[in-house]
Amino acid sequence: MQYQRTLGPLQGMAMTVTTFVGTGLMILPAMSVAQAGSFAFYAWLITALAIVPIAFVFAFLGGRFPSAGGASHYIGKVLGKKVERAIGWLFLSILLVGPAVAIKVAAAYLAVLLNLSEQSIFLLSLVTLMGMLLFSIAGMKNSANFQTMVVLCLIATVVALFLLSGTPMSSQIIDQPNSWPELETTLLATGTIFWCFLGIEVMAHMGAEFKNPKRDFPMALLGGIVIVVLLYLATVLMIAEHKVFGDEFTNSQSLALLVGSLLGEQTQRWFAVGAYIIAFSNVGAYILGFARMVQSMAQQQAIPQYFAMLSKHGTPIRAVSFVGGVCLLSLLCIELFGTQMEWLIEMTNGAFLLIYLLTCLTAIKSLNDSLRWIALLASISCLIMALFIGQNMLFASVAFALALVWEHLKSLKQPIAEEKIHVQ
Repeated sequence: MQYQRTLGPLQGMAMTVTTFVGTGLMILPAMSVAQAGSFAFYAWLITALAIVPIAFVFAFLGGRFPSAGGASHYIGKVLGKKVERAIGWLFLSILLVGPAVAIKVAAAYLAVLLNLSEQSIFLLSLVTLMGMLLFSIAGMKNSANFQTMVVLCLIATVVALFLLSGTPMSSQIIDQPNSWPELETTLLATGTIFWCFLGIEVMAHMGAEFKNPKRDFPMALLGGIVIVVLLYLATVLMIAEHKVFGDEFTNSQSLALLVGSLLGEQTQRWFAVGAYIIAFSNVGAYILGFARMVQSMAQQQAIPQYFAMLSKHGTPIRAVSFVGGVCLLSLLCIELFGTQMEWLIEMTNGAFLLIYLLTCLTAIKSLNDSLRWIALLASISCLIMALFIGQNMLFASVAFALALVWEHLKSLKQPIAEEKIHVQ
């Protein structure tokens, strides 16, 4: 299949920004300030520097070996089909920890809109999940355009707030870590901040669509990441200056509280409407994406074929129901055990980071000699980030190990089918 080479650097920057800006902007800046205090500014810069080589690895792989399979395909090329299938299971395991975070963020903004307390979050999360499932079942033909529009509105809002706030860059909100304890605090916050850059694997699908990939793609990628980091840094500065951070509930509502501090309670309510729509549409798209993956796995007989059925409108309704059930179980367990959102975010980060690490390691073999040093640097970045995430890497490690054992046991009974599970 030949890609249409239609993208220039500006369109590429826009795609990069809309990939990384979304629900994360509503909670990560406040969480990073709560974790690292005045060192949060440097924590964001360190994370951005760690991300750049990883982004380029996916860019180079996408430009040279375009495939709908993305990360799982690149890993499978080098490590084999069993590992490729195990990566599919690892992606699916993220359902247990990832969507619940965004659902709770959406519920927190709904609580602002309805003027409800923290005790309402669980019930509002259930209501939000049901709405998202209905949204997914109905299908989202124009979801990409809609999401782009709402993300651009969010970006415009952050820029307007920064101009209105006149936030000073004082030592009270920006402080350079000068000792090991201060540096350790800064580095630990990067384990949470990494959530902002999840989705970097979609870069693999962009490279071959540029008019002049060698010239335009690096410009688009670096330019887009710079814009994303500036947006997050601006939000970090405003949140630190106006002190709209603290516990989990406050962090979840931080942008709405910031709007209220600058523009009043009535404007805060209107902003909460927009923030809820953004979070709702983002997670709705993810749920449908996971459902497509479940359907694909059912078609390949990795899970019961019952989940492969499509509705008359082409929606994987049974797969959506399965995904909804897993998300419901996740929310119930989080409520029962009092799991912190910070842990959920870092467990999700750990799963993606393991996928990125395996991709970068296989890229050392897949890319030519002149690019291998970038793959090596990206692998080192992944390993360093894994240290910052710490014990929350256990979730990804256990899930991947169980998937490998499962695929090995299956291969003893029957040969692995030629078809591959594609993860978008």
